[in-house]
Amino acid sequence: MVGQGMGTAVEPRAVVVGVGGAGCNVVSTFYETMCPIDTVAINTDKEALGKTSADVKLYICKDVLHGEGANGDQVIGRRCADIHKEEIRQQALAGYNVVFVIGGLGRGTGSGAMPVVLDAAKAQGAMTFAIGINPFSFEGSSKKASEAWSRITSICEYSYRIENDRIFSVMDDITMDKAFSLVNESIRAYVMSGLDSICTVFAGAKSEAMKDTRRKSSECRASYPLEMLMNA
Repeated sequence: MVGQGMGTAVEPRAVVVGVGGAGCNVVSTFYETMCPIDTVAINTDKEALGKTSADVKLYICKDVLHGEGANGDQVIGRRCADIHKEEIRQQALAGYNVVFVIGGLGRGTGSGAMPVVLDAAKAQGAMTFAIGINPFSFEGSSKKASEAWSRITSICEYSYRIENDRIFSVMDDITMDKAFSLVNESIRAYVMSGLDSICTVFAGAKSEAMKDTRRKSSECRASYPLEMLMNA
């Protein structure tokens, strides 16, 4: 965006929005590493949301689900997001012109609510990106994941799908906890590198915080490039 009157370019306002359990876990990584980007966590699971680290937390459908989550039901996840769509617009998206929406594809809240959040972000004119995380094959949610991904890509042009299974093909002798941590950190580095490029286009100059983030993100991407986990 450009400052009025002066013609001075400024950095865009950006936010990363985690939807559902997997998305909220990724957002916690952004928050805990003090990335220069705002963070929002949206979930139907009260307990899981309480363990999430984020600037803003939105607990949706508390009067319907009573904090128990969507229990893998995408329809419920979508309805919950629809019910709280105005709240999502005002508390999660208002004022931002770059929005990254991240969520898992195999369960209920992420799969169901992500399209609603993406639609709301695009409706306000934000440059919008989606990152969907495919479940591990042993989780048995491939059909749900494919259905969710179809809805996401029909809404968001800039959509990227992460294949959890690929982590085991590129790294030997890795624990599940380490695998999840690696995916989350790789997404963080990928997003911050992308945001840095966007800021260059918007502003032509970077803040010191963004320069430092670019260096750290480049180092992480060199070691664990997210592209290795993406579905071609």
